[in-house]
Amino acid sequence: MESSLDAASAVDTSAVAMDAAAINSAAMDAAAIDTVTFRIAESPADKSDVIKLRDEVYVQDQGRLGDTSDTADTFDRFDGNAVYILAADGAEPVGTIKVVPDTQAGLPCEDMVDVAALRPGNRLVEFGHLMTVPRARGKAIGMALMRTALLFSIAEYAATHVLGDFFAEQDGGLRGFYRQIGFVPVGPAYRDARFLGAPLSVVAVLDLPDAGRRARADREGRNVPLQYFFHDYDDHARARDAD
Repeated sequence: MESSLDAASAVDTSAVAMDAAAINSAAMDAAAIDTVTFRIAESPADKSDVIKLRDEVYVQDQGRLGDTSDTADTFDRFDGNAVYILAADGAEPVGTIKVVPDTQAGLPCEDMVDVAALRPGNRLVEFGHLMTVPRARGKAIGMALMRTALLFSIAEYAATHVLGDFFAEQDGGLRGFYRQIGFVPVGPAYRDARFLGAPLSVVAVLDLPDAGRRARADREGRNVPLQYFFHDYDDHARARDAD
């Protein structure tokens, strides 16, 4: 996956909100992030950068956590199996996303919903802690992090479904960007007491093969976010199956 990297916990929708608008206005251009690289956070320095990003976004910018250690007993208890992907603009870390594969330990979202019915015949991963620093928003970095996590999950885990625990709209609905890609709620919205103020959140799932089929059928490219994520899904699925 090194070549693709060079090219979910509640998900911070601000990381992709402006990027979705940029995509739909045909502004999603590789040149916009040509200084940004993506890598798996493996070194102690990388892991320290992940915590610094969480502090800047969740503690200082959004006030969702009082301290970065607040998630130690909830989301972070899965970190032994998780992979963090870092986005860096030059030498500066500007965003991250966490990928949690399904194991005997389960998934973070299972604190809130039952996903047992999704398991037979499928391979699940959960995306969490998708975030970008304020100065990096509107540059398609959040989108690129999601796509990098998607390709990594297909190649590394043969993932068929992605789950996310998303901050919801004020009425508890799943935000339109995620619905446009194909995420569907797994359960009702709930107040997430793991964050300050207990924001409304909703767990949703995306069927990857189905999204690939929908992208293939969308021959005129009307669903631009879907095309961004899944225009080459079949190629990556075949490469995975060939390994």
